[in-house]
Amino acid sequence: MKYEFGRRSFMKVSGCSVLGAIIGSQFKFTSAFADTNTNDLPNNFSGDIHTHCGLCVNKCGVVARVENGRIRKLDPILDHPKSKGMLCAKGNAGIQAVYDPDRLKYPMIRVGKRGEGKWRRATWDEALTYVADKLTAIKEKYGPESVLFSSTEGFQEHFFLHFAEAYGSPNTVRHPTLCLASVNNAMFNTFGTVPHFDLKNAKYVIFAGANRLESLLTPDTVDMIDGKASGHYHVVLDPRFTVTASKANLWVPIKPGTDLAFALALIHMIIKENKYDKTFVEKYTYGFDKLVSHVQKYTPEWAASETGIPVETIYKIGKDFMSNLPRSVFYSGRRGSWNENDTQFRRAIAIVNAISGCWDSEGGAVPPRKIGLGEMLIFPPDEPEAERIDNVKNEFPLANRKDGVYLTLREHALKEDPYALKGWMIYKQNPLQSVPNSQKTYEMMKKMELIVSIDIIPNDTAWEGDVMLPEATYLERTDPLHSLAGLEPAVALRQQVITPMYESRPNLDIMKELAGKLDLSDYFDFTIDEWLEAQVEELPIGLDELKSRGFYADDKGRIFGNTRKEGYRFRTKTGKIELYSERYAEKGYDPLPIYHRPKDIPSGSYILLTSRYANYTHSSLQNNEWLMAVGMHDKAQINPIVAKKHGIKQGDIITLRSSYGDVELPVLITDRVHTDVICIPHGYGHTSKGLNYAYNKGARVSDLLGTYYDKITGNAAMHQDFVQILPKGTPHIEQVPGEQQKSKIKSGGVKG
Repeated sequence: MKYEFGRRSFMKVSGCSVLGAIIGSQFKFTSAFADTNTNDLPNNFSGDIHTHCGLCVNKCGVVARVENGRIRKLDPILDHPKSKGMLCAKGNAGIQAVYDPDRLKYPMIRVGKRGEGKWRRATWDEALTYVADKLTAIKEKYGPESVLFSSTEGFQEHFFLHFAEAYGSPNTVRHPTLCLASVNNAMFNTFGTVPHFDLKNAKYVIFAGANRLESLLTPDTVDMIDGKASGHYHVVLDPRFTVTASKANLWVPIKPGTDLAFALALIHMIIKENKYDKTFVEKYTYGFDKLVSHVQKYTPEWAASETGIPVETIYKIGKDFMSNLPRSVFYSGRRGSWNENDTQFRRAIAIVNAISGCWDSEGGAVPPRKIGLGEMLIFPPDEPEAERIDNVKNEFPLANRKDGVYLTLREHALKEDPYALKGWMIYKQNPLQSVPNSQKTYEMMKKMELIVSIDIIPNDTAWEGDVMLPEATYLERTDPLHSLAGLEPAVALRQQVITPMYESRPNLDIMKELAGKLDLSDYFDFTIDEWLEAQVEELPIGLDELKSRGFYADDKGRIFGNTRKEGYRFRTKTGKIELYSERYAEKGYDPLPIYHRPKDIPSGSYILLTSRYANYTHSSLQNNEWLMAVGMHDKAQINPIVAKKHGIKQGDIITLRSSYGDVELPVLITDRVHTDVICIPHGYGHTSKGLNYAYNKGARVSDLLGTYYDKITGNAAMHQDFVQILPKGTPHIEQVPGEQQKSKIKSGGVKG
């Protein structure tokens, strides 16, 4: 096909000045942080600006109160359909993210060894020329496929991924492979979409490990609170007594890794008691006859022996769930995989809801609505010539190829199979914290001739790299419109509130200038204003009105039943809700969920669990002093029985050792965790000395986790490792990368 392109030529892509002087002297990076000059704030604007928070994935509506060019307060947008007039502690602490003395202020180029902490300030022109020259050299010597592009979701992530395509690399890897890939895959291959849950109207809800009152998700968290206030019944299956469990009607401390056994027993009961929705099953589902025979062996008695839940409790939950139908629902959760069979567990949750008729109806699982946006016509990159290094299409044929699979990608990179990775561009991501088995990540970094991080803070991975480029915070830039899918969809506008501080820039500006230095300007021949104008064309309101309000909603409220209308075809192979998955069968996966018993806990060991708290997001906010004042969750949680067995007292420092590393951290003795487990909060143990508040507090859980992943999606399995408790000061054994039972990972681990 022949295309004729002009300066504005096209492919539809969805709305998915040199500053400063070169300082030639070498100095420790922390000296750059100490500069609190705010001369880059000439704007003396005072007033209120409606925008959206950017400190987690929720994108809640925010009103920024600005006085003389400085943010004085952040308040919620009261009528926002997603955040429901809520702004959590993280949202309020967005001010501190802007004025954090440790934030990245200027482009920085490493002058010492990797991880040593010696950097020099550079101009934008110098830093981007340095990066461009390195990218050019790598491309000429090894090919564009030898550069890896890693990113986390965000309104400007699209521009980063667009740059990767323009450069010619097929190797992009995104956050879902460490997060929600299993849930999304299971739901999509059952329903043909990923449903949301009407928790506000569900009378009976089962939460399996989903901790919505600490791992916040709007509107689910708000809807859950409203539902509970209305007298709805909540059951929490979790080996941890979380805040969500503390507010539930029933907490069930299930044995880790056995949730699928419970779900299969629930399916068994619903069918045996003849409580499934016969009309719904016959009209809208496929494979029920196969399901009936499949679950006969999964009795409540069997599930009790697997899960450690008393059989009478299983029967009670089943009976109560069935008595509240059709406004009962089994909530699917969102977080990363727990074990290698996690997608099948999420499939079982989908099947419970499907056979119960809890689909596209009030109080059930509901397909989300989404408001369409206009599209910007931009220059289309060619398809990369090389295949992805992680071989997703063959190893994980049902996984999202653009998202990639982090853990197997790293294995291929370490083996240089089928080729080597020599460059790493990272946007808004911290792989040393977020990817299990940090020692292997260090080893992959050693192979790189260039590591560049675009971020707001000098995180652990950035600290071990070569160049750090300061992105403007979400309050200092204007982003593309984002369509928020859900039960009550909206379009979100995140607009600039203050002038960018120091020399920080929006990611789009960084990508545009870097593209120019690589002769790729045609791919970025647009401005953010032009992008917004194109997007708003499909909306019934103009950009000015959108700016005044911060969002657009269609005000139709929650709509149920669209997929129950005559002639509707679900996006599955059979056109129906697939209890028996034909896609799974076609690709060699179990078409119905099969339970696999977790490994026995070795003598003297415990299952390692990770956790989240409401006052931080993953590993990105532990340096926010406001949030850490709310609570520093940097301790290993162990049960009093376990503590007594090991002679441990409250606050003692212990060593935890897994097959992949060991860490030291203080202990919190609490009966809120199962006797089989030790729970470590994710996001602590920072090794970057550029983070003065977060440095060396707690432990980095990725130092203990191995390379386990879900067999269908490749999603990282976070709860399959065992740890031993050892006394403080236990000698560390030197680690050989990839081998087991070795050493603690220390900062400065990447040489180059």
